[in-house]
Amino acid sequence: MINSVFDPNADQKKYKFWTQAEPPSKIYSILFTPRSGSSWLTSVLTKTKAIGSPGEWFNPELMPSSSRAKGARNLDQFIEAISRHETYGNIFGFEITFHQIRAVFGSEHEFMSRFQNATFFWLTRRDIVAQGVSLDKMVQTKVSHATNADSIQLENSDSSYEYNGDRIHKWIRHIRAAEKETEEMIEAYGLTPKRIFYEEITSSGTERVLDIFAEQLGLDGLTSNGISSSHYKIGTVKNDDFSVRFRDENKEFVDVLNKDRASMLIVK
Repeated sequence: MINSVFDPNADQKKYKFWTQAEPPSKIYSILFTPRSGSSWLTSVLTKTKAIGSPGEWFNPELMPSSSRAKGARNLDQFIEAISRHETYGNIFGFEITFHQIRAVFGSEHEFMSRFQNATFFWLTRRDIVAQGVSLDKMVQTKVSHATNADSIQLENSDSSYEYNGDRIHKWIRHIRAAEKETEEMIEAYGLTPKRIFYEEITSSGTERVLDIFAEQLGLDGLTSNGISSSHYKIGTVKNDDFSVRFRDENKEFVDVLNKDRASMLIVK
């Protein structure tokens, strides 16, 4: 379990202030892998102002500042404070990768002991090769989303991105390892997450996405009211070309990968 992000002398007056509210009536967790549309999804769900604000509250890179702001001296204090503050509709939601579960909680057991009653969603991407290219491009260019880069930056990042099959291979294996570990946790704890996919959520529109979350959380319904995400796809023709090239150069690897992933891509 991570402890280095917490200040043992954090201001407990802040902690008491943030924990005055009642705990949320519902908690949900979106398990995800990188470059799967999680930021788009967070933006849409937050804008409803009725279903929490499911950001990466347990991202170890972001936790030091947010834990100090909440006066949290340890992980349990942080959970107590953040789950009361970051709510809409008395609902707390968060997104988390398997690597973050291990980094922050130390083990799946420690994570599940705190969120055993949560409703789970499992966000992945059907096309893991395109996902690997997207992750490689993000790491190489340092541009992650269209909302934090202007058109010139996006154009420059795209033009500077060069093909490297070994790097893409590495990132695909990284994503696949997280998928396998998450699937094992799902099976071990008897979870029945709603499986959602990048391709479907970004093409079906916000209304359908909100229907899925409302149904899973037992809500009467959510209306989009014209809500749209400020995040949009930044992949280009170069992404597509690199994906095709990688498949052509690594046919056996991709075939094995597709067979290995087939069962997890079935909507349940």
